[in-house]
Amino acid sequence: MSLALSDLLVCCRGLENDKVTERKKEAERFRKLIRSPEIVQELDRTSGPKTKGSKQLTWDAVFRFLQRYLQRETETMKSSKSNVTTTTLAIRQKKMSEISSLIRFFVCYANKRGPRLKCSELLKHVIDVLQNSYSCSAFGKDYSNLLLREILSVRKYWCDITPQQWHSLLDVYSRLFTSSSTSINRVLVSRVINTVVRGCCMQTDGFNKTLFSFFAKALLNARHEKHLTVLEHVISALNTFLKAVAMNCRMRVCRLGEELLPSILYVWANMRPSAALKEEIVEFFNLQLCIHHPKGAKTQDTGNAGLFPDN
Repeated sequence: MSLALSDLLVCCRGLENDKVTERKKEAERFRKLIRSPEIVQELDRTSGPKTKGSKQLTWDAVFRFLQRYLQRETETMKSSKSNVTTTTLAIRQKKMSEISSLIRFFVCYANKRGPRLKCSELLKHVIDVLQNSYSCSAFGKDYSNLLLREILSVRKYWCDITPQQWHSLLDVYSRLFTSSSTSINRVLVSRVINTVVRGCCMQTDGFNKTLFSFFAKALLNARHEKHLTVLEHVISALNTFLKAVAMNCRMRVCRLGEELLPSILYVWANMRPSAALKEEIVEFFNLQLCIHHPKGAKTQDTGNAGLFPDN
């Protein structure tokens, strides 16, 4: 192992120190080391396909140190007193922001020259954080942004995500969206849902039941939504889903459309939708007309509903 990587390894082990002050000092040192061109070059070399199976320090190995660091800091904060002053609470929030910032900084730096971190491990960590109520409250916003910008926007990662991971993401964000109390901005959650639904429809099969149920719950009370951008993203996701399942689940698509029609009409008529939201609503209406009457119709009696197999 090179001298540069030896220094980095010592720093990574320092992130597991029992003393909070020592961990903080090593976290600051970690940023400086990762910025070093020599260390970046060495990690790229040890993480290449030709060195697979070696015991060298790699990007993935460093990321595992960071995961344990985040877990350690989270446990420390969780075990501290909950009844604290405003000043102490502000210090904790700053600490949480610094931790998630370090994770985001590392992921961005590792993948700056193309994906270096394994998709499976990176996504597993994100899902684990979001599935835990405490860590989701602490890091959910930053991790959702990380998911959108550094994982789901990378073509290689998009193709490497397994059907089970798509399902886990859908499950996590469906729960966050329908939850009455969440620390993550609903606009951000709806953006992730829009992207994840597109991924589920393009990359997997078999999530129809979950998505039919989600959209029925998510849009039935659309008139009470405070942020129209949320409706824009969710109806966009709905349209993506309807296009994907119309051929095989025509009757269910029709029923869902009929259930949601009053709520979506209310949004159009009474909530002053933006131009982008209007486009999504018009798309929804067009899809429903095509699915209800695939051969076209000028009257209720002449629509031919027999083109697609019923489901």
